[in-house]
Amino acid sequence: MEFIKEKFKNNKRIGLFLLAILFFWLKTMLAYYTEFSLGVTGALQTFILWINPLATSVILLSLSLYMKDDKKSYHTMLFIYFLMSLLLYANILYYREFADFMTLSTVLSNISGDDSILTGGVFTSFLVMLRLWDVFYWLDFVGLAWLTRKALKPKEEQPKDSRPFYKRYAFAGTLTGLALLFANLMIAETDRPQLLTRTFDRNYIVKYLGVNFFAGYDSFQTIKNNHVRAQADEGDLTEVYNFAQENYAAPNEEYFGLAEGRNVFTIVLESAQQFAMDFELEDEEGNLHEVTPFTNSIYHDEATISFDNFFHQVGQGKSSDAEVLTENSLFGLPEGSAFQVLGSDNVFHAAPKILSEEKGYTTAAFHGNTGTFWNRTGTYPGFGYEYFFDDHYYDVSPDRVLDYGLKDKLFFKDSVEYIEQLPQPFYTKFLTLTNHFPYPLEEENASIPKANTGDETVNQYFQTMRYTDEAVEEFFSWLKESGLYENSIVVMYGDHFGNSNMRNPHLAPLLGKDPDEWDAYDNAQMQRVPLMFHIPGYTEGEIKETYGGQVDYLPTLLHLLGVETDPYLFMGQDLLSEENEQLVPLRNGNVLTPEYHFLGSDIYDAETGEEVTDSLSESEREELAEVVSHGRDRLTNSDNLLNLDLLRFYQPVTLKEWEPVDYIYKEQMEHLENHPDAETSLLHQNDGESTMDLYETDAPELPENQPVEENEEEAEAEEDTTSTSDEESTTEEE
Repeated sequence: MEFIKEKFKNNKRIGLFLLAILFFWLKTMLAYYTEFSLGVTGALQTFILWINPLATSVILLSLSLYMKDDKKSYHTMLFIYFLMSLLLYANILYYREFADFMTLSTVLSNISGDDSILTGGVFTSFLVMLRLWDVFYWLDFVGLAWLTRKALKPKEEQPKDSRPFYKRYAFAGTLTGLALLFANLMIAETDRPQLLTRTFDRNYIVKYLGVNFFAGYDSFQTIKNNHVRAQADEGDLTEVYNFAQENYAAPNEEYFGLAEGRNVFTIVLESAQQFAMDFELEDEEGNLHEVTPFTNSIYHDEATISFDNFFHQVGQGKSSDAEVLTENSLFGLPEGSAFQVLGSDNVFHAAPKILSEEKGYTTAAFHGNTGTFWNRTGTYPGFGYEYFFDDHYYDVSPDRVLDYGLKDKLFFKDSVEYIEQLPQPFYTKFLTLTNHFPYPLEEENASIPKANTGDETVNQYFQTMRYTDEAVEEFFSWLKESGLYENSIVVMYGDHFGNSNMRNPHLAPLLGKDPDEWDAYDNAQMQRVPLMFHIPGYTEGEIKETYGGQVDYLPTLLHLLGVETDPYLFMGQDLLSEENEQLVPLRNGNVLTPEYHFLGSDIYDAETGEEVTDSLSESEREELAEVVSHGRDRLTNSDNLLNLDLLRFYQPVTLKEWEPVDYIYKEQMEHLENHPDAETSLLHQNDGESTMDLYETDAPELPENQPVEENEEEAEAEEDTTSTSDEESTTEEE
């Protein structure tokens, strides 16, 4: 403070500049710690949080120093400070209502009067979000304005300072700001690699780089995307439309409508890989532990159609890419997440929307993490989800969560309250979380030992896989007890790999392979993930060897539900269709077929794993190059469809009546209770009697599962308290 006082005394302009930076930093810290929930953990993230407001503040405010005239300089500085304060305060108000940060597209949609995303908009309802303490976010501006006015008053005893300080100080200020920004970016990148290319959550960018940076970054991305889209017209749709029609695979009559009219339970198995199916882990004493015993039983059940050559096709968007793939039959983006970059603005023809319109399904997603993660709250309305139950609808006390949200056993149990109120038939999606990198799990939740490899992350993976398997088994038991099981189809699939290529060699010995001989072919095999369509009552299930990927999931599911898919522009094909090409393009451009794996510039025999590039004739290589090109055409057409938002030019007759929900997952229970088809819900069919008591779980976090000794001690403590209270009461009466 003495330094700033001295600067203000000797050079008022620099003094005000430093004071403005200090004021804004203090105000931002106040907002960080009282208004926003940024999930800061550890000393490094705290340090980053404390420095991130400085860089952009210094750069923006330094612009005022370039003006030679004091009056213009002061007024410009005050104006910039006002805009920075307004941006921060607007985000505070917005966050109070939506637990998210404002984007340029949000602002533009409200200015244009588009209320389909924000009911009434933040600008028409901001009065409700005001708080008495908000005055503290503007007192600094008032103080700075007063100091500016005071600085402009001329004093006869002080000669006018004619030194050209504004040039060197202004330049120094800007350079300092840029240096701070570069340092901030470098430090942030060490803690969160690919922060700006894999934007998981707007909270992440604010946490690491600040509100000002986020506003600039978001505006740049929005303008860039809008510019690209603005160049598009209906003519750009022709090529994609023709490709989708040629790519269409007619349904197999044997399976079409097999699950028609049933409720859909989609269970997304976080980080589940196919190699774990039927895998037994050997401990140090030679005992074998089945990693996924229940999932294995469903995988082999006669009521299940399973696939053992099903590959994930995600890119940097990981879990969110899997949702784009499976619910839209489109690929994620080459870089970043489509949810984050395009989700809030693009038109989608997704599973919830299609089933709602064509078959009258109620649609809901369940997730034990914050809804803003991967921008799900911004994307799901466009997908057609009527309801989205995120962490706001669950008890997420510290003992009930791990790194990425609610533990799976608690997640499924607590979801029953909402499932039983959904009008039937319904389409639901459950995003599990416990089997998420880096796979932490408390000892009381682990029912099998860790693996014994050279990588602790790999060692823990098997324990969390088993935990999720047990959670799914408990959920299945409730489905049967509640009466929902027989009239449902339960679909389970892995969303992406759990162990990266870097860690795969550590897995090699467990899979009977030599780590030193592990190659690109082996890495490709590890991209297999489970896929099961479990249809109670069906008796001709089998494990199919058909090659397919997540992009093929949606046409397969829709055909099982009796929905024809030729009106839609899908990049995948029904896995059960006799016309399926068994072509699997991965997001990195590699292409897999039952005969060959095209990995980079090398070609491997799909069965033996031997590289055969040089043993093929030139004509054979040319013929196979066409196969690869055809597979990559799916990627190209999908990218064009998403990046240019081409579905806005194409509306199937089946979706013409569809309208988005008029609320953003707020006060959902009121909407659910007043649903016109509420009488078809499980709760209504049971005359209002809940089925929650039928749910059995061994989750140790629940009071009923605590050790007997603890329960007895608590009971004794309660008895002592009651006894003491009775004695005090008797004394008072006497």
